[in-house]
Amino acid sequence: MTVAFEPLISRSSRVEGGAVVALARIESFRMLRRVSIWIGFVLSVLLVAMAARQTQDWENQKYQSLVPLSVYPMTIGIYVAGVRSGNRDRSHRRPPLAEEAPLDGDARAWARLASLVVPVAMVASLMAAIGIVSRVEGGVQLGSGSTWTRSAVHSVFELAQPSLSVAVVGAAGIAIGRLVRRSGPAIVVGMVLLFFAGGVYWLWNDDAVYTTALMQVQPMGAYGEDAVHTPTVVFHDLYLLGMVVLFCGLSLRTRPRAPLVAGGASVAIAGVVAQLVVSPL
Repeated sequence: MTVAFEPLISRSSRVEGGAVVALARIESFRMLRRVSIWIGFVLSVLLVAMAARQTQDWENQKYQSLVPLSVYPMTIGIYVAGVRSGNRDRSHRRPPLAEEAPLDGDARAWARLASLVVPVAMVASLMAAIGIVSRVEGGVQLGSGSTWTRSAVHSVFELAQPSLSVAVVGAAGIAIGRLVRRSGPAIVVGMVLLFFAGGVYWLWNDDAVYTTALMQVQPMGAYGEDAVHTPTVVFHDLYLLGMVVLFCGLSLRTRPRAPLVAGGASVAIAGVVAQLVVSPL
């Protein structure tokens, strides 16, 4: 009997998988039309333009303002969009997309998580533009003393951090949206927390807390030679990747929630520990 049912089970899984992919396309187009995302993206582009043209008020200002601080408005935009997207399971005012489709809440959550490729790609394109233009123009000022240079450019690992930060915030927004009944208070509280995570970023870029910063700046805190420390950047990217997986798991209610949460937490912790091990501070 088990053998007889296996083709039916396999066919059912393929049908549901195809439905999730189709819904993910719909969710992606909807994400592309989110006003909050475009406001955040335009503001981030404006910050990049301002940083590129401004004279420095402090050491390394332009280097840090271009990457990763310029992405701060985008994190707010994707958080608002993520909460509202995830909250459609709980809100009577915003019913799920394709409500008639025979998909459970977790299948719909996967489709919404997949739609985060839209804002992540937008940020990745902006960071790629920064990387290309800065290399064409010969780089920017960085460092002091013996490490001072006018030709500093951001590494691929630094350029990847803003996209990962946006993915973390987007996945967290979807997880929170699925948890709460009213999205308004959750959005307000989240925006306040994002202000402390990005608006006052310097609080998170000293001592040991730099390992868990949403937007880690380089050079770090009291690093003696005032230079970029690439191993820390690499392991911080690993930490952010773990946080993405963790929040993806928290967005679900059934399988594979536990493995994703445990795996994401393990990767994030490994990233933190690795940063402390290689730390120049």
